[in-house]
Amino acid sequence: MKKKLFLYLSILLLSSCASVEKYNQQINKTHNPIDLREDVDYAYKKLVKLHPDVYWYVSKEELEESINKLKSELTKPLTTKEFYNSFAPVFTSIKQGHLSIHVPSIKQTKEQIKEKGKRSSPFHSLSFQASDKKLFVRKVFKGDTTIIEGSEVVKVENENVSDLLDSFNKLHASDGFNKTFMPEFVGSRFGFFYSNTHKQNDSILLHLKLRDSLYSKYIYADYDKLKASTKKDSTSVQNEKWSKVDRRIAKELKKKTRKKNFKYGYNKKTKDYNRNFSFLESDTLIGYMNIRSFTNGGYKDFYKESFAKIDSAKCRNLVLDLRGNLGGRLTEIDDLYSYLTDKEYVFIEKSKMTGRLSFLYPYFHTKSWGTKTMATILSPILGIYQMFKVKQENGEAYFKFKYSKLRKPKPNSFSGKVYVLIDGESFSASSILSTHLKATKRATFVGEETGGAYNGTVAGVYAKVELPNSRINMRVGLMKINAPYQIEPDGYGIKPDISIKKTLNDKDEELQWIIDDIEKLD
Repeated sequence: MKKKLFLYLSILLLSSCASVEKYNQQINKTHNPIDLREDVDYAYKKLVKLHPDVYWYVSKEELEESINKLKSELTKPLTTKEFYNSFAPVFTSIKQGHLSIHVPSIKQTKEQIKEKGKRSSPFHSLSFQASDKKLFVRKVFKGDTTIIEGSEVVKVENENVSDLLDSFNKLHASDGFNKTFMPEFVGSRFGFFYSNTHKQNDSILLHLKLRDSLYSKYIYADYDKLKASTKKDSTSVQNEKWSKVDRRIAKELKKKTRKKNFKYGYNKKTKDYNRNFSFLESDTLIGYMNIRSFTNGGYKDFYKESFAKIDSAKCRNLVLDLRGNLGGRLTEIDDLYSYLTDKEYVFIEKSKMTGRLSFLYPYFHTKSWGTKTMATILSPILGIYQMFKVKQENGEAYFKFKYSKLRKPKPNSFSGKVYVLIDGESFSASSILSTHLKATKRATFVGEETGGAYNGTVAGVYAKVELPNSRINMRVGLMKINAPYQIEPDGYGIKPDISIKKTLNDKDEELQWIIDDIEKLD
């Protein structure tokens, strides 16, 4: 029996390794033009099938002309990464910011993972920020501490950063026609775009500039096996020295930390929280709520606690900082908005889809056999669910969120003055929330136009579409989500009442303007 089990596991391991090697060969080889054109047709067919409003910002004629032009130019074999540089600009021309296109990474075999651990990108230890077509190191999370925060990245290997930023700007899009989203998004996601377009290496040379001094540093890929074993060994030694009382105290502290991390949305990489609230030091009491993302953690307790503090302190001014907030959960922004209004409201309209079964597509078209199996087993229940949630109206399918019904404000909703800080990376859920606050004249907006559009977006549930030959994959939003407010012209973000362009210095000019305005009025 043991021999049979060992033989089975050996065959499984060898087939897995062979599958990984075959996959890596496919994404590394050059693909003939016929296969590449087949991928283009496949991508367009899937996009039309799944995306509820492909022609929102581009006409069908314009898009098909670009697609036909791309196909006519595919006359020589290309690698997956080379194809991506031609493919992505055509499909992102639909100007839908949630449509993202990814190049597959080289996979590790189980033996490689066993030997070295799972690999992280060389860029994992840094975050970047772009300004005026320049790239700066925003934060160093770990690794080489000789890379100084605030340094300008002049070159990566032998390529000028300005050239890289220009090329990356063609590989994604905002919602609609605004000009604020892409420069900031490409800067903050520089590592992602570099990895999509360049050969995978374990070390990358950065040429940096700090004031008038130039210096160069390598950044390295991380393998987690050694790091994890070292941490385990040190913890074991420490635990041996602990008494029962020490262990009990440590356990209670760990439990408290876990609760706090859940409430505030702890980010392991950046080692800070998604949600923060404090009172600013000023002559006038000002509540400051900085929401970096509407994801991760138990938001309900955070907002309940924060607005209780505001109410108890009789604070009459609140700053909501949505700069750099790329979005997240509808449930969270609805909960937050219910504290900022004293009127009943409808948060979003019914969400248009291409078909009644569209939202089930991701479950039945996944590489996870477990997910497919569960979806198949539960298909009768899912079928009944979709009958209630997705309705056919005038030949169109609409998903009915509970947020499409009349909602009530919180009993202790804040009635004071609200200021909202926005920038190009205020996107998706941040923009939906901002649309409500702008349309109802509930807040004063300070900063730059949001990257997300005022009139809505396509998001909600996503399908992952893998192209059969190049293995490039597209993430396609399946639901058109609109707030119940619309403006013309369509395709632009929420505009600030007070326009202040963000600068890279230690002084927060946008926040300072708000503080000065509050103190002046009081």
